[in-house]
Amino acid sequence: MRHSGSGCETTMSLDADYLEEQLLVLLGIPSPSLHTADIADHLAAELVRLGLVTRRTVRGDLLAEAPGAMPRRAITAHMDTLGAMVVRLKDNGRLAVRPIGSWNARFADGARVKLHGESGAVLAEGTLLPTKASGHVYNEAVDRLPADWAHIELRLDLVETSPATLREQGIEVGALVSVDSQPRVTDSGFINARHLDNKAAIACLLAALRAGGLPQDVRLVFSCAEELGVGISQVMFDGVEEVLNLDIAAQGEGQNVCHDGVTIAMLDSLGPLHPVATRRLIALCRQHQIPFTRDCFPYYYCDGDAAAKAGLDVRNALACFGADASHGWERVHRDSLLALSRLVSAWLPTSDSGS
Repeated sequence: MRHSGSGCETTMSLDADYLEEQLLVLLGIPSPSLHTADIADHLAAELVRLGLVTRRTVRGDLLAEAPGAMPRRAITAHMDTLGAMVVRLKDNGRLAVRPIGSWNARFADGARVKLHGESGAVLAEGTLLPTKASGHVYNEAVDRLPADWAHIELRLDLVETSPATLREQGIEVGALVSVDSQPRVTDSGFINARHLDNKAAIACLLAALRAGGLPQDVRLVFSCAEELGVGISQVMFDGVEEVLNLDIAAQGEGQNVCHDGVTIAMLDSLGPLHPVATRRLIALCRQHQIPFTRDCFPYYYCDGDAAAKAGLDVRNALACFGADASHGWERVHRDSLLALSRLVSAWLPTSDSGS
């Protein structure tokens, strides 16, 4: 059931153009898990412009807070995305790859990608394709090909692609493959792109910060390995009691995603989100007339789950933008992004950490 909220709506000076501009910039920065230095650099510069101080963990996570802050609450939005890695240079000039993060090989078919060297520089571009890619050659054998990573290969846009030649150019086993976002914004308000998970949530957070600033009791956490399932840890949450996780809600059969508002998670693969923190989100949506639904996610972990599994004494809540085709060709409507940004704006001044 979709709720439109009740009570008196407050006006929040969110800049929708800024939100969309930041999202498109973020989508243009490759950031597969643990290879997030460039996007962290961009975010750090933007957060400093917004008056915050930043620091990095040894692993590469980005933390930000107001000068002199004593955080008891945190917002987390992971900055890493799915990707792939080269596992073999094949004699036919193509590259065998394996996924970084959990995504189906069906969504790799036809993806435009960049191949990165050890320094992160782009060495080549190319396309992920099935091992039998030409209908004029293989006919119905294309249809019978299993949809798995063993039958996906990377075709590089290079003239000479023998293994020896590729090695001379610095292309080796372990080379990083980033998947192009290929964003497209429609007149109807939809944003189509890969990696909306979770760059759309980051853009929502930035818009909320630009509109209202960051209270002294809130820390921002941009994790670099959520797609690997390791999320956040003690060093990021020292002194923190409550965490607002921002992420994607995926539409599908049996789901209750709000495509023009916020989806508040009640349950994910770890178990229930904390009732106190979750009730706070629901109350804020009602107070500020933010459209929302509640949903339970069947195959889903958020940043804060890693902290909960590690035994950290924190309350987790999870608020999401609604999207279609998660971990594939994702799509979100800008109304959902604005709604999530409004919820963040409403949550930030709420310093009471009790029930």
